Amino acid sequence: MNLKKILGYLIVLVALFLAFFYRKPQITLRPREHNVVRSPAFGRVLKIQEEPGDHLFIAIFLSPLDIHYQVSPVNGVIRQVDYDASGKFELAYNETKSRMNEKSIIYIDTPHGTFTLYQIAGFLVRRIDTYVRPRDRVTSGELIGLIKFGSRVDLIIPKASQFKLLTQEGDYLRGSDSVIGHYL
Repeated sequence: MNLKKILGYLIVLVALFLAFFYRKPQITLRPREHNVVRSPAFGRVLKIQEEPGDHLFIAIFLSPLDIHYQVSPVNGVIRQVDYDASGKFELAYNETKSRMNEKSIIYIDTPHGTFTLYQIAGFLVRRIDTYVRPRDRVTSGELIGLIKFGSRVDLIIPKASQFKLLTQEGDYLRGSDSVIGHYL
């Protein structure tokens, strides 16, 4: 085989991988669900823990084979979007190190309180796209962002004492098709 043919195959392989990687999820909007919290991401639950102030923390790891778009887990209004570009680019599945990674932080106001969603860049990532802005109304299941290549999404749920968790560490979540839990 000559070098041009090998290069041609390599370009086709890279193009196919990128087309697979940037595939968009099927969107199902759920405007009438007010007590249900759905997964904001496609990936595996790394960690679930209670946090001070009656909050529940959920970390979801997105492998390079997962869909990397994020969706709103709830119906609400975007209060604030912050971008922290001062962070590092540690491995996203290492929960303790990756908390210091570059990230976008989205605050969603709901009748149950403010949900906080972190789009966290991974080791190879240098780009996070956040599609929402303050005062935008979002519907559960609506696209709100994209993290390019390996990454993690963290969700902080308010009023954890009034929340029934339906997922556990190790579960694979399929975006808004997966219910994390609901308010009692």
